[in-house]
This record gives sequence, structure tokens and C-alpha cells, in this order.
Amino acid sequence: MSENLTALASENLNPSLRSLLEDVQRGHIRVPRFQRPFVWTDEQRLELLQSVRDNMPIGSLLVWRTIKFKLASFPRVGPHIIPRIAESAPSTGWQYLLDGHQRVSTLLGLLLPPSAAIPASGLFDEEEEEDDEEIDWDIQYDLLAQEFVFARKRMSHVVKRPLLPLWTLFDGRLVNKHMRDMRKQGSQQNWTDENLDTWEARADQLSYRFQQCRIPIVVMVTDDLALAARTFQRINSLGTPMDEAHLVAALTWSPEFDLRERLAELRAEFPVGWRNIDDGIFLQVCKGLSQLDMTRAGQTELVRKLTEDRTLLERAGVGLARAVALLSRTGGVVHQELLPYAFQLVFLAVELADTTNTNFSEPAFMAWFWRTSWSEVFGSSSYRQVRAEQENLRNALALKLDVQWTRDQGIPERFDSRSARVRLFTLRLASRSELIDEMGQVVDGRQLLIEHGRDSLIRLFPTPPRATASLKKLLQGGGNRFLVAPNKEASLRERLRVGPDLSKQALQSHFIDEAAILALRQGDLEGFVKGRSESMERWDESQWAAESHESTLL
Repeated sequence: MSENLTALASENLNPSLRSLLEDVQRGHIRVPRFQRPFVWTDEQRLELLQSVRDNMPIGSLLVWRTIKFKLASFPRVGPHIIPRIAESAPSTGWQYLLDGHQRVSTLLGLLLPPSAAIPASGLFDEEEEEDDEEIDWDIQYDLLAQEFVFARKRMSHVVKRPLLPLWTLFDGRLVNKHMRDMRKQGSQQNWTDENLDTWEARADQLSYRFQQCRIPIVVMVTDDLALAARTFQRINSLGTPMDEAHLVAALTWSPEFDLRERLAELRAEFPVGWRNIDDGIFLQVCKGLSQLDMTRAGQTELVRKLTEDRTLLERAGVGLARAVALLSRTGGVVHQELLPYAFQLVFLAVELADTTNTNFSEPAFMAWFWRTSWSEVFGSSSYRQVRAEQENLRNALALKLDVQWTRDQGIPERFDSRSARVRLFTLRLASRSELIDEMGQVVDGRQLLIEHGRDSLIRLFPTPPRATASLKKLLQGGGNRFLVAPNKEASLRERLRVGPDLSKQALQSHFIDEAAILALRQGDLEGFVKGRSESMERWDESQWAAESHESTLL
């Protein structure tokens, strides 16, 4: 058989698990980039291993074979670096995995040791894929409990467990060697010969199951890219749902256009705090520019629009860049995690994408931004409400204000950063020019948010033992939140409790009056937090009153 031929290229469409995984490891079967990255949970990986052990079917795979299309593919599968794709098609054609990425990545990452070091000859792609350092690939088999476990967790136990590395399972000699080494440790671990005999039998049985496992494969041989994309969409709508962006990427892919690649390039041009904007945000803007419903998934129509108009994605990128700039400049939204609602960004991007007109009122826009954030209108909006707010934004930008708004709710009692009102209040706190730290230095609140995001709004005082229900509630609210660099938290807390005293100006910049600081020094933490909460509420009300008055003058 030619070196380029794989198990699939022979008449055998039911290869052994080892043969399949080696084909993927060598790059004979590739994972195209329009697939979603590895997303399986630890529990899903353990369940797959249990299915192989118990001789249960784990489903067939679908492979697309073509001699025409050389697709961009992932340079890594699991922890394995995959050799670079051949410049010309092998005699069997290029082969791409359309269904089974999560299963194959799991088994390849756990059952085969990673390839040797990358040679200098450039046989491997240098590009790094998504960081997978958080994925634990060291799952072993506990021969005593007869279950697959994460080795680091089991090795932390005082009593050593009889663990079998999974990379030994395809080679009986490696299993035997590991069990011989375990026997040498037996006396130290108080393992009896009977224990070891039982574990050896279990290890042999497990190795046999994995060596005998065969994977049914369906090979689709076609040079029709549209057919392959439709097949990919159909099979991925039956199992674990894929997000819309990955399906659209599959259906719009061509040798000249890779949606995910272009999105990564567009994101790289955004400010630092905005470089992780979700793919779905770009697609929502594309829908808005195409007069499609932005509140619903609609891959078919969007794919048609993107295919017919290749400038659509670029226009969406321009709109988002302008929207990010406006939100940062006027609203202090210097980081995407501070944005109250994604729809606010999407709507603004749609309005700014195709215009060079910057002669609109920023206060009018901010009035819309404040109202939609504080009223939480996008929290559970219908299509009609969403479209109404889009029209309200359009009117605001054109100085046709006709929406009256009031501050019907106060600062949330529980300061949860997921709340739109909490995020908006955080932005307003950071916009204050008079913020002073514990050393008497003026602090740029927006810079704190750029550097630390939501972590700069710290919960200063922990809940003390035997705290009353009312104190516990207060400590969860805004009165216990301080805008300060995380590394200065302890210093600020100490100076407030015992001194040296902060200046009156510094205390006021943190909404602390004389009564509040006196209560804290006398051990009345509840009085301190309550007083500060009331001061913050009064300040916030005055801000709303000023903003509402200004908007009526536009």
C-alpha cells in the first residue's frame, strides 16, 4: 500500500481504533477549520472511554474525500501537532473529518503519546491553535475502582492508587511493563499478590477492549463543495448543537474565503479590551445590514447574503470598529465585559457601518444607552421590542428624540456584575474625574477598567462570622464595592479601619462621609456600608436628573 493510503483508502471501512487515530495523527485525515474547536466537557470524555471499555458502540464517523479542495485545517488535534497538509492531493485525495471531531480529539489525546519534537524541516505548521492548556489530557484507569480518573486528582490522595496510563493500552508489552513496575512497588504500598493478580487481569482486559475496538466510517467521495457543506450542516443539527457561526463558516467556505479566519483578522484590529468579540456578534450585524431578523438564527438566508456580497462582513467590521470607538469615548465602555447588552453594540454598528456622517449628538446617544441599560429592556425582549429600540436609536442619532425615560429603579441591592444596571453604574463610577486612591493620588477609573476589567470593582469587606441577615445583604450590594486597583485592596481596607486617615477629599471620592467612617472605626460595619450605599444612591439620582434635563434640551 502506498504511504499516502490510509485505512480508509483500502477496502476496509471499519478500521481499528488505533489505525484511525494514527491516520489522524499523521495528517492523512484532517479536521477542517470550519469545524468548531474542541468543546467537550470532562464528563463527556469519561463517558466515551467507558463506552469503549464496555464494548458499546460510539457511533460512526463521516469523512469527506476530494481531489479538488485543499482546505485550511487545524494544526492541532487534541495535544497533537499535525503535519502540514500536502501541497498536491494524494492518490486517494485529501480527507476531511466532517463528523466525529470531538470523539476523535478525545481518543487521540488520551490514547496516543504526542508526536516527537517538531523537526527543523518545517513538516509541521508553526501556527498555534487555541490555547488548550486548561484541558487535562492525563486521564488514567484506576484498576481498583475500575473507573477512568484524572490522574492528578487521584495522585493527590494519601494512599497511592493503582493507575494504568491509557497510552499503554494499544501495546500489550507496555501494559505488562507497567504492571511489572507496579509489582516492584507492591510491598511499599501494602499491595498483596492477590491484589496485583486481579489488577493485571483487569489491565489485560481493558487493553484487549481498546485494541479490538473498530470504528465504522462512511466515506463521502465528492468534489461538490456545496454538497459537503450541506451534509456537514445536517449531521451537526442532529447531535450536540453547533453555534450559528460555525455552521455559517462551513456553508460559506471557499478556497478564497474563510469566515473564521477573516473574523480573527478583524478582531485583531480592535482595542485590547475588545479583541474577543464573539463571532455571533459579527453575524448579527451582517443580518442587520441585510434586513434580516437579528433575534433569530437563520443560517440559510445569511449564507446566501454572505455568498452574494463578500463586502458584507467587511462592512460589519467597520461598523463594529466605529461602535466600539463611540462606546469607549462617550460611555467609558473600554472593555467588552462591561457592555450591558450585546444588542446595544449590534444596533450601533448597523447604524454606523455605511455612513461617514459623524455629525450626531453624543448626548442623545448616551440618553438611549443609559435608558436601555437601566430599564433592562433587552433582558427578555420580543422581536417587536428589539426593532422598536433599534428605531429609537436611529431617531436619537438623528436628534429626533421622542422617548421619555425616568429612573424607576435604584442601584441593585445585589451587586452582580452580570446585571446590566450594575455594569452601567460601574461605567458611571469610572467616569468620575475626582477619584483618589489611599495615597492621595488621582486615579483614572477608566484606565483601571482597561487594566483589570470588572476585577477593579472589588468587594472590600468580607462577611464577618455571625453577621446579621441585614449586614450580609448590605455586603452583597454597591455599598461594599470600591473602584480600586486589586493590589491596593488590603491597604485601603486597613486605612479605613485604623488609619492613617485619608483626606476628606479622598473619602468623598469613595462616597464616605464623616458619619460613615466614624461608624466603621467604632465597629459598626453595617452602619458604614449602609451610609455609603445611601450616598451612592443620592449621587446616582443626581446624575440621572442632570442627564435627563440635558436630553430634553437637545
